Amino acid sequence: MQLIIVTPFKNEANSILKTMDSIVRQTLHPVKWLLIDDGSDDESPKMVQDYQAKYPFIHYHRREGASAQRATGNNVVDVFNAGLKVAEQLGLQWDVVGKLDADLVIDRDDYLEFLMAKFEQFPKLGIASGVIYTKEANGKKVYESPYRWHTQGQTKFYRRAALEAMGGLKPFKGWDGIDNILARGKGYITEKFFEQEILHLYPTQTRMAEGGFKKGLKREATEYRNMGYPFYMYFFKTLKLIKERGIYPGVLYFYYGLQATLTTKPLVDSQEQAVIKAFISQRWKNNFVYTGDIK
Repeated sequence: MQLIIVTPFKNEANSILKTMDSIVRQTLHPVKWLLIDDGSDDESPKMVQDYQAKYPFIHYHRREGASAQRATGNNVVDVFNAGLKVAEQLGLQWDVVGKLDADLVIDRDDYLEFLMAKFEQFPKLGIASGVIYTKEANGKKVYESPYRWHTQGQTKFYRRAALEAMGGLKPFKGWDGIDNILARGKGYITEKFFEQEILHLYPTQTRMAEGGFKKGLKREATEYRNMGYPFYMYFFKTLKLIKERGIYPGVLYFYYGLQATLTTKPLVDSQEQAVIKAFISQRWKNNFVYTGDIK
């Protein structure tokens, strides 16, 4: 099986060297690693080009029509799709594509080899990732998502057949949640492998370029609405936020959720809403299938 990786980046001079080192030291390299520059004006393009000169599997590409700000939400999908177009222009053959952020440090050197072995072993594995964590000041690891079915948006690897079956990534906020749901609706497994840990240098919602904490909560509420989640899901998410972050973030999130419900419509069609409804039912029953269940 052939692997390519697409990394959207914009002004990542403080982190991209660490991410590139993480990939360079892997026991398995992709056919091509496409680093798609979305209009950087710092030193990160030169850093990538310097590595490109040393490592033939690295390919730098500056995207035309770059985003005004650092890509988040639906803009990330645009840059990722631009990377797939570059792969096509280069005539690359691939079976698995990874979407990898430029602010990650991969703990183990066999991450890519590990994931590709899983794709080889389990033909029904559609989307896979490691587990993302951040570090507190005291060095304690904080894991961003405990759900095994929920592959992480910062480091997602897609089987080509699964990506095509679900019609590609949805160009809206919530793309990295609904992709798992739609892939499972097509009969594929989505799985996070907790033995593969990845440090997220700049946790979601902490960057000023992403709008900070409030806009991050608003994006989260918009994601639920875009995906057509039933309104009661806002209650559960609110309680979770109150427990993890405090009353103010929870109440603010619920306000944004109510606002989104009253002013916008879901961005999924009726067939996709039926898939989402079935997925939520499965989630409550906790009867998802994973690779370990296949004999």
